[in-house]
This record gives sequence, C-alpha cells and structure tokens, in this order.
Amino acid sequence: MTTKVALFCGGRGSATIIREFLRMPEVELALLVNAYDDGLSTGALRDFIPGMLGPSDFRKNFSYLLDPHSKNQYALKTLIEYRLPMTFSADAAARIRDFAETGARDGIDPKIGELLAALDPRTTVEVRGLLKQFFDYAAAGGRSFDFRDCALGNLLFAGAYLRQGRNFNAAGEAMSRLVSSRAVLVNVSNGENRILMALKADGALLAHEAEIVGPQSPAPITGLYFLPQQIPAEELMALDGLSLERKREWLAERDSPPQLSEEARRFLRDADAIVYGPGTQHSSLLPSYRIAAPALKSSRARIKALIVNLAPDHDIQNFTASGLADVMLEYAGDPENEARIVTHILIQHPRRRGSGPSLDPGALEGRTAWRGAIVVPGSFRNEILPQVHNGRAVAGAVVNLLEHDGAREQRPSLEIFYDLAQRPAAGPALVEEFLEFDWCEHFRRVVLRVHGAELPELPPLPDHLAIERWGDAGGRFPEIGIAADWLRAGGADYLATITGDGEYRLRDIAFGVKVLEQSSFGAVYGSRTQSRRQFRHSLRSVYGEKGLAYFASFAGAFLLSVAFAAGFGVIFSDPLTGFRIYRRRRMAGIEQALGRARRSATPTTITRMLVRNHVEIAELPVQYRTFAGFTDPRTRLKRGMSNLLGLLR
Repeated sequence: MTTKVALFCGGRGSATIIREFLRMPEVELALLVNAYDDGLSTGALRDFIPGMLGPSDFRKNFSYLLDPHSKNQYALKTLIEYRLPMTFSADAAARIRDFAETGARDGIDPKIGELLAALDPRTTVEVRGLLKQFFDYAAAGGRSFDFRDCALGNLLFAGAYLRQGRNFNAAGEAMSRLVSSRAVLVNVSNGENRILMALKADGALLAHEAEIVGPQSPAPITGLYFLPQQIPAEELMALDGLSLERKREWLAERDSPPQLSEEARRFLRDADAIVYGPGTQHSSLLPSYRIAAPALKSSRARIKALIVNLAPDHDIQNFTASGLADVMLEYAGDPENEARIVTHILIQHPRRRGSGPSLDPGALEGRTAWRGAIVVPGSFRNEILPQVHNGRAVAGAVVNLLEHDGAREQRPSLEIFYDLAQRPAAGPALVEEFLEFDWCEHFRRVVLRVHGAELPELPPLPDHLAIERWGDAGGRFPEIGIAADWLRAGGADYLATITGDGEYRLRDIAFGVKVLEQSSFGAVYGSRTQSRRQFRHSLRSVYGEKGLAYFASFAGAFLLSVAFAAGFGVIFSDPLTGFRIYRRRRMAGIEQALGRARRSATPTTITRMLVRNHVEIAELPVQYRTFAGFTDPRTRLKRGMSNLLGLLR
C-alpha cells in the first residue's frame, strides 16, 4: 500500500525531511515549489532570458533526489550544485561551450572536467545538449552572460527551458528525467512570469524576492503581491512618498496571482498527507499557499501538517509559532481554519538552551489545539545540528499520524496471542512477566490472550491492560485463526503471535513494534538462529549432544532457508519461528484470502501471502529458550513438515 505525500518546500529548509521520505519505499512523494526567486545569478538568468522563472529552488531539490551512492548520480549532483568561481573568465566559458559542441574537455576547469568524466554516456549526451541549447541562445542574441557565481544546474535548467519551447513546467519534467527522480517535482503555478514583491508594516517596499529573503528592518511583512513585470526604478522612487495605505492600494490594483498548475492540483487532490514544510516563509512557502488556496480547501488529505520553523529568519524576525500559523492560514484563504487546511501543527518542544535563537511558541505554548488544528510538540530538531530539522522525526511523525488516522493519541494498540498448550504450567510466570513490563510507555492499550493454560486470580487491571484466557484456538496452528479473526474484526494496530514449545521474551515485542513504527515493513519475524549459542542450545535441549536427529536438524535449519528462498525469493534465517508481529495497515491485501484458507493454512501460508502482496518482512534476533527433556521432537517434526507442505500449495 502506497502513501501519497505532497510536500510544500523551498530550496533548503526541508532537505532532511525530503531525504527521509525518500527512504520510505511506501511513500510516493511530490514536492511543490514556486519559481519566483530572483536573487543573485538566478536574477541575472531571468534578465538574460525574459519570461523565464527562477530555477534555483528546483535545482536544489533535484540535487536532494539524486542517489549519492551511484558514481554517476553523485557526479551529476555535484555538477548541478557546482558554482562557477568569481574568477570565471570568457575563455573558461568558451571551453565549456566547446565541450557542449564537441565533447572535448581540453582546457576546461579541472573540477568541472573531473565531474563530467564521471558521468555515464547517456547523461553526458544530455548534459551537453542542454548546455549547447543555452550557449546557442546566447550566441544568437549577441549578448554576453556573466557566469560568475552561477550554479551549473541553473544553466542546465535554462537549456531545458529553451529546448521545451520556453515552457517552465515542461523544463522541470525534462530535468526530472535527467536526474531519474525518485519523487515528482511540481511547479505550483502554470509558469506565468511574475515578480514577487512585499510590503512591510513600516511602509518599506521590498521590490524583489532577493530583498524579501535578505536583511531588513524588524517591522513585519504585511502583504505579498505578484506583479506582471518589474516596476521601473523611477516609479519605485515615486512610491516612497505615499502612505502605507496608499502603497497597499497601489500594489493591490496591480496584483495578478498566477494560476495553480494542473499537476499541483492533481497531487493535492489525491494526497493522503499534505506537509507544509519549513523554510523561508515569505518567498518559498506563503506565495505557494496563496496560489494553491482553492485546492487546499478541497483536498481530501487526511493529514495536513504544518512544520513550524525552528528559528526566526530575516522575513519572520519577530514572529511566534502561533503567528506563523495564523499568517499561513491567512495566505491560504482560510484564516479561521474552517476548511481544515491545517489538521496538525508540529512544533519543537522543549526549546533547547544553548542551541541559538529559537522561534517563540507564542500562543501554542502548552496548548493542545490552535484554530482547530492539533498541536503536536516533539523533538523535531537535529540535536547535533540544531539549526536543521531531524528529518526522521518529522517524517516519522507524519506517517504515524496517518497510521492512527490523526488521532491525538499516537501510541498504537497491541494484541498478543501466546500459545501455552505445550507447557500449560508456564501460565503464572507469563502473567508475571506481562505485568512487570511498562507497556504504557509504548502502547495505549495491550491485550494478552493466553491459550492452553490456567491463569492466576488477578486484581482489577488498569484500563490500558487486559489478560484473557483463550479457549479453543483450534488446530495445529492456532495463530492462523487468531490472525484471520484479528483482520476481520478490525482489532488492534498490531498483532503478536507467540507459539511453539520454547519461551520467548515479551519485551522483544515492544522492540519489534518500534521497528515497524519507524519503517515500511509490514511484519517482523523473530529469529532464534542469529545467536550461535542460542541456536546450538536449542538443538541440544531437544535432541541431545549426539545422534542423527541433532545433525539432521542442524542441517535442516539451513536447508529450510534455501527452500524458502527458492519458493518466495526471500531469505529467512529462521522461517519457522513462532515469534511474529503483524502490522494491520500493511495486511489489507490478505484479509479475505486468509479467511478462506484458515482451516488448511500454515504460518508459511501467511508468509507466502505477504510476499505476493509485496509486504516487506523484517527479521530481528530475539531471545529464545528451550527446556531440556521437555520439548517433543515429534511435534516439531510435524509442524515443520506441515509448513513445508504449505510452501508447495
């Protein structure tokens, strides 16, 4: 099952969050970016190619989507981000043009030449073509471009823009193909050329996006405007003498917001989660929310999470977290959050002393909700690099909110089925172990169902715990019926089944669930064989030190792994383990099939169903203990043979 996430971002603020989402194979990620930046070389490029939007934020995000473990992708990533030195000369530019036309790297900047040499042939041809497109345009216009401090990725994007008939969004698609993007990078707008401007409470006019993100007076920005063209210098000077209200009226008369792109509309419509990422608010994010406002109101996404900035920035010097949330809602056209544009606000808590300036929480301090959105405090800061978000913490929080349908209580629920039919006297010890563990730390509710043993009398348990005696579980594999009933009845978030003639530790269940919570796996199998001492002790307990059965069982453990690999295309070190944990959200595809097959199914049957439904299974080492002179080899053999037959069905 895939999870569709639409993430609003700028150039750098969401980098760690993007990378973490990319590590989650079940997530289909769409990055929504606006292209109205005009600072430094980006502004020079927009002047050089009239009508072109700013590619810088797109370039930065493309670099996050490249795989640094591939030599070709690493070289392309470095090339896209490489800035030409301030000493870059016209002769050096001519050498790059020669490379674009002929492929020759003679005389080229050594660093650039090294990166180009590391590209594979297909990528080299594409890079040459995009650079040639740009240089041909420059030659045809008879104008020279100032290459100093220009990122090479911006030149590649400009070449793609020219090749695609000056269609910015088509250029973005071409660049996505170049980097073999693992996510979709979407322009929020249709690509209309606009100049982003801002008005501050003290009357100062920020006439360029570069001024919006740069140093400025502490007075707050009170309005953002999209102007069809740059205001001439003399007209800007005339505006200086007007009052604040008159400036606001003048800008409002000329304001012309771009249209939301169809691609962005589609991704927002179909998203399971919309994430409003951190970053430079008044340039990268708030303009995007204004463009996308109608789609945000109509989106059916279950989670719409606002990730609050960790610290103030030039454009939000005196903002609080609650003030930032209010401004976001205002630009999205829903100041009271009546349309539930924001369902959750993720805020850093507590503020860490000595980590530099932190954004004041404002009215969010101690609140559980704000404007109808649930406030989710957490440790979202990277403790080693406190100026950036912990991508794993943020992305994990969003996924957990989805997993629990946005419930305020994020801890999952758990059912445990423990089969003691082969050692019924262990009931009191099992209950004692269960009551000694702090389940409340990990789960909101835990139910232990015990089969095959009498349970001791107990006083009333707290609401989050329950212990039940399970009567007739049925058959050689009672865990099959339990799993089928759990899926059909819509029970807890997780089901742990523990069967067989040995003893597993209950605390290992909490560890297994933690792994599932922080990953894309749908099930955990506990391996008894990953400890050499544990594995040999188990065999000795059953068969003794010598004998054919001991050696046959020793070899059989490895042959079983080979058989499972041949049957499923997956290697398990302990395929017949009695310790299994299932995650409800990943099991939807097998519910009906398991219900129909429950009478003839074996644990192998469940494994086969999971593999065929592309459910990833994690295997973790667990503690396991057998008892000398107690375990019945015949029972083990029968269960093993039944499981092998399950491989063939």
